[in-house]
Amino acid sequence: MESERMLRPTVSYHLFLYRLELARRNARQLRLSRTKIEITDELISKTVRNLKTCSMDDLKAVNRELLFKRKLRSNVSKLKKEARHRQPREENRPKQD
Repeated sequence: MESERMLRPTVSYHLFLYRLELARRNARQLRLSRTKIEITDELISKTVRNLKTCSMDDLKAVNRELLFKRKLRSNVSKLKKEARHRQPREENRPKQD
């Protein structure tokens, strides 16, 4: 389990990726949402590991984070579907030289 945790990127790294993507002129929403999911997941994991010392406010925050993560996953699946529908149309479009 320790080696698995060492292989996963840290929250700091995910925040770096998120800021990097935001700095792009045309930020990719799918990538932003995936990074948000990773950040939220790591925050939830940290809180759950310390569950014995959690206050009621901490538990409420975890619940909000879980709901947020669920919404993000739904958003990611919608973005993937849109990309799949958009891709065939772009392939059929005549190329401009």
